[in-house]
Amino acid sequence: MVGDKDMLVKERVVIFIDGSNVFHAIRALNIKIDYSKLVSFLSDGKYLVRAYYYSSMPRVEDVEKDTPEWDSLMRQRKFIGELKNMGIKPRMANLRKLATGEWLEKEVDIMLATDMLALAFRDAYDTAILVSGDSDFCYTVETIQDLGKRVINATFKRNSSPLLRAVCDEVIILDDHIEEIILEKPKPKEEKREEKPPKEGKGEAEQPKEEKKGLLDRILSIFRSSSALFV
Repeated sequence: MVGDKDMLVKERVVIFIDGSNVFHAIRALNIKIDYSKLVSFLSDGKYLVRAYYYSSMPRVEDVEKDTPEWDSLMRQRKFIGELKNMGIKPRMANLRKLATGEWLEKEVDIMLATDMLALAFRDAYDTAILVSGDSDFCYTVETIQDLGKRVINATFKRNSSPLLRAVCDEVIILDDHIEEIILEKPKPKEEKREEKPPKEGKGEAEQPKEEKKGLLDRILSIFRSSSALFV
């Protein structure tokens, strides 16, 4: 744990992760990222106050069991649990199912913007690190800057808004740091090979010729010595 003395010296940061924006970016790149590595990378050399992850998912009662939607919901719930274990705080909104059967995501951007502003007013951080490429956050960023705070935009090129990059104090292009944040695939377990016992009759054949010749000479020498006793 970082001590109070280190906290006073280091720049205080709060990380705000736009889950949907990041999800679509990494899916296009066909990669998976390790969110604990992402947080560590972004907060390196700084005092991390907290990291938040914003997304939405359906309510359990709105999804029929034994369907692809149910399986997807279970995977998402497991992922949210993993984020909590990493020390990342999820902020989840409810997906709303329309009459057409489609799901509508609402409130997520508002939740993120509200938290950024509320924590800035409370002087909870010096710098906000916004992991998103959504230009809807431009006005929120400018309001936070008016409070004397800095905003760093961490974004993937594919989903990056030039308007958002322009208003932020600093920009980190995450495509340039893939190796530092990518989720490593587990290494396959090496199968132990069973050692087969040597077949009968092969042990002698596999001995080096020099070793066999030396053994033969010793046997002949013993035989000659023993024979001499009877001459």
